[in-house]
This record gives sequence, C-alpha cells and structure tokens, in this order.
Amino acid sequence: MRIKLDLHVHTMYSFDSSIDPRGLLEACRRRGLRGVAVTDHDSVRGGISFATELPELLIIPGSEIRSAEGEIIGLFLEEDVPPGLSAPETIARIREQGGVVIIPHPFDYVKLRRMTARRLRELAGGIDALEVLNGKPRYPGANRRAARFAESVGLPATAGSDAHKAEHVGLVFVEMEEFTDRNGFLASLRTAAVGGNRYSPWASQLDRWRARLRRERP
Repeated sequence: MRIKLDLHVHTMYSFDSSIDPRGLLEACRRRGLRGVAVTDHDSVRGGISFATELPELLIIPGSEIRSAEGEIIGLFLEEDVPPGLSAPETIARIREQGGVVIIPHPFDYVKLRRMTARRLRELAGGIDALEVLNGKPRYPGANRRAARFAESVGLPATAGSDAHKAEHVGLVFVEMEEFTDRNGFLASLRTAAVGGNRYSPWASQLDRWRARLRRERP
C-alpha cells in the first residue's frame, strides 16, 4: 500500500514555527497524509515528542542541522547532532545513529550558506537522498535544478513542504510504499513519487518572523 508523507516539517520546537500537535494532526487529516518527518532546527525533541503525542500518525523523528557548509537533514534520529560541524562530520554523526542523510533545498540560491554542486558531488557517497521538491524555495528554478542534479548523480528524490505553520503541511509530499524501519524507508524511496505545489516563500517568511516575535515577548 502506498502512503503520503511530508518529509520536511518544523514544529513549535523550532524557534520560528508555530505548529503544535493538534494543528499537525488536523493538517495531516485534511491533506490525506499518513504522517510527516519532523525536522526541527538542530533538535530532535519535536520529533520524539510528537511521535509520543500522536500515535495515530507516522512520525519520523529528525532534525535540520545547520552544518558549517549548509543545512543537512537527518531522519530516524534519537539524539541531537550539534550544529556548526563540517558537512562530512555532520553526515558521520547522523550515520552513527543509523540515520538517513538528506540534503534539503540544495539549489535555493538566496540562502547564503549552502553547498555547491561540486561539493554535493564530492559528498554524494554519504548522502541517501536529495530534496527535489521543497514548498518554498525563494529561487523559482531551485526545484527543477535539484531534480536534474539528483538524477545525474543517481540519488533518490524526496519532497517536503518545509512548513512552519499548519496550513502549509502537506502542500508538498512524497507518495511511497509503506515501510517499518530505516532500511524499508530507503528501499521505498527508490520507487517513490513526489507531488504538490510550491507556495509563497515570502508569506512563509512573514509567518516565521511572527513566530519569533511571539517567542521573544516577555
């Protein structure tokens, strides 16, 4: 049986997101998702917490880690990977936990810190998949470039909304065969299909600023 998952979602455990368990559950039901990968910034707390609070959903605990060379997603994590390490060290720390290594939004040129195509080719042997459909890259051609690059280096494709508010969860998704563990997930990715549509990155940025302001208020 094939299921729909959003493999890049931020929750209230990210400093710039407002998604709580109830909002995530409602969004998944509305979009027909079986579940999501929770990829909060530099922390697995959200994924572990939401997996406990929402047993009716398939929650993959993960983190979007800010390496010294750009952001790297680790899935199936149990512990935090510290930010600021080199890309090879970040990848090694993810793999030490038996995690899955995904490069998100690799060609969103507006991001000041990201890996070049040359660097991604150098690291390709340690990368499990490439995000070829992100919900909000600010460079319009980013997703097309990512899809072409993934095909050229033989990496499986993933997709995620990169949601920071519940309304955006599931606007981008992966449709794949059911799985029970990390190895099954990787096998299923080989025949997965990505779908959905990009939404306004600028509206998303405004929402993230609002979330930060709420956190900073006394």
